[in-house]
Amino acid sequence: MRQRTKRLAGAVAVPLAGVLTLSAVTADAVTANAAPGQEAGESSDTRAAVTMDVGTHNVLRGAAAFKPIGDVIGWQEMNDPADRKRLKNKLPRYNHFIPKKKPARAVPISWRQDKFTFVRGHAVLTHKGEAKVTPNRYVTWALLEHRKTDERLIVMNTHFISGAWSKHPDRQGRWLKHAKKLRTVIKNQHGKHPKLPIFLVGDFNRHKALKLPANVEYIRVKGAKGVPIDQSYATDTVRTSKVKRLKRFGSDHHAYRFTATF
Repeated sequence: MRQRTKRLAGAVAVPLAGVLTLSAVTADAVTANAAPGQEAGESSDTRAAVTMDVGTHNVLRGAAAFKPIGDVIGWQEMNDPADRKRLKNKLPRYNHFIPKKKPARAVPISWRQDKFTFVRGHAVLTHKGEAKVTPNRYVTWALLEHRKTDERLIVMNTHFISGAWSKHPDRQGRWLKHAKKLRTVIKNQHGKHPKLPIFLVGDFNRHKALKLPANVEYIRVKGAKGVPIDQSYATDTVRTSKVKRLKRFGSDHHAYRFTATF
């Protein structure tokens, strides 16, 4: 922040014409030192803010209609190759991170190709599956860069096992293991990129917000009582709206979206 200059009492008077001349020279100097496209007096360290919409949708094993609900979107239950092909066809203005590991392909991440470029991504196994119970579960993450500002961000997407507090003996243990692994993934990415905002969306299959490291905090849903199973999180340095519940678009889950600025 620019420091203010105080006028000292008893300062030597300067003729008015001299003041006007001096002011004009000073203004010219400030303008000359400004970066291209930068207003006079604006700090060269000032960066344009990124404002974007972040969406999430469990698409009922690919049965739902794929809608452009955000600039960045996390999908769940994209189980079949045909569903992922349809996603690409229905959203041609988006690029997608679809991991190589087959079960992880069910939780891809999409982004507007005119707004972001893909830097890298990965899928991290949270726990192994069991036949007729659950597939292997993953956390996927993508490091993206904003095309206009060069600001980077990390987007994560995941889908927890359902019925964790049912009578099945291993579901709760798997859910808790998934949560522990998710915290590790967030902690690791924050350690590598401490200044980057982290966004997390997914189907958590529990009506309770998680406590997460790196100041990644739950974002409340507008008009909702309690916490839905489809949840959104962001680093607390990010300014966000409340999450808006959208239509189901043919799924048994609502889609969700919030606006973020950083």
